[in-house]
Amino acid sequence: MKITTRILALLGLLLGSVAALAESASWTPPGPAVGTTFTDPLALQDHSGKARTLKGLMGRNGAAVFFVRSADWCPFCKAQLVEVNGHLAEFSALGLAVVSVSHDTIDKLAPFHAGQKIGYTMLADPDGAVVERMGIRDLQYSNGSKAFGVARPMVFIIGPDMKIARKYAEESYRERPDLNRILAEASTKK
Repeated sequence: MKITTRILALLGLLLGSVAALAESASWTPPGPAVGTTFTDPLALQDHSGKARTLKGLMGRNGAAVFFVRSADWCPFCKAQLVEVNGHLAEFSALGLAVVSVSHDTIDKLAPFHAGQKIGYTMLADPDGAVVERMGIRDLQYSNGSKAFGVARPMVFIIGPDMKIARKYAEESYRERPDLNRILAEASTKK
């Protein structure tokens, strides 16, 4: 009887794992699709309060735009933003400007930018308007929550023609797309 109970318990765990994998495999990141035009101008203020637009920030081959939740309170975002900063030379060699967009206010972005010696533009979307227009708001937070309006963390590689060449996202906000993969794929033509 004990063996049968253990076998049934193991089968239950196995089936639960298979179901979770199947659900995960069917997940489709929200927001605009690869091949479509990135229509939002990202007309936002940067970490210093200066008005910016995506067109004005573009590198010769486009931009890598990192949507994160917060450089103030999200440890996963902070780690990602610092990691990206360590790869600026590689992005630059590919002709891609790096831009981040977060739910933070300028007074939260500025100290992070200075303290971490960030070498790219960090844009403030404190009311989540851009995130909402793009359809990438993290829906787990309800209106009135401190985190309402945060983006699902994702990365868009946008060409100078404003077409989305690549899009990266993970189902959990705790996971971030592999930066080495992003750089490798950005260095190859699609």
